[in-house]
Amino acid sequence: MSVAPPIGRRSAGLVALAIGATGFVIVVVNGLIYWARSFYAAHHPEFMAERPATISQALSDKIVGPFFAVGMLICAPILLIGVAALLRAAWGEYRRSDLGTSQDVRRILILTWILVVLQAMASSGMIMLSQFRFPDHHELHMVGSYIFFFSQAFVVVVGEMLSRSYARQPEGATFLAGAGARLRRVYVWVPIGLGVAYLALFILKGYDLGAIYDTAYAAYTLTEPMLISSFLGYLFTYHFDMVQALRGYWRSRSSVASI
Repeated sequence: MSVAPPIGRRSAGLVALAIGATGFVIVVVNGLIYWARSFYAAHHPEFMAERPATISQALSDKIVGPFFAVGMLICAPILLIGVAALLRAAWGEYRRSDLGTSQDVRRILILTWILVVLQAMASSGMIMLSQFRFPDHHELHMVGSYIFFFSQAFVVVVGEMLSRSYARQPEGATFLAGAGARLRRVYVWVPIGLGVAYLALFILKGYDLGAIYDTAYAAYTLTEPMLISSFLGYLFTYHFDMVQALRGYWRSRSSVASI
């Protein structure tokens, strides 16, 4: 198992920022998507009697929609800041270690920038889909939804490529090579599996499936929030690495102070 040396002071600050920012978004966004669905179900029984509501439908409610929009307007930039802070800390420590080949350095830098762009797109989609809602802005809402889901899905895929690239580096090169990296190798298949299922159900719901249509549509509406939660769950796996990095930093500070 690779053991990285204590991270620097600047990186520790970035890691602390990343933990706080991403942790806030994980809690708030999960809370909002499940609250939106449950609130809509409780206040629109006539619609729910016909079919389950998607998150998009729930946002058409005059209470849910504006409240959700404010939440996304807050969470989207905070999520981007948190991800960027984590990536900057990881890159800074990797370069400070001066380990890895030039090919490794180039690959990691490219993946890092791709990930930042993808997260910026996903955050933009979060804002767009929440600000433009049913029934008045159907097309713009759907564009925002597509941008969010596809971009966030690729954040997970590229994030895993970056995680594995870091984990393959020499011992001491990075703090992204411990329990979190091993957990991500397994957990990444959860959002990938849900993503494939969600896309398949999204396509199938446009066809006449006869007796199984209602079941397929219900599965589609259930998979939607689960997929979003799985995206956030993948992000949470990085907290294992970040917490360990901060612990190492404070232990090193304590050791220096005791001398």
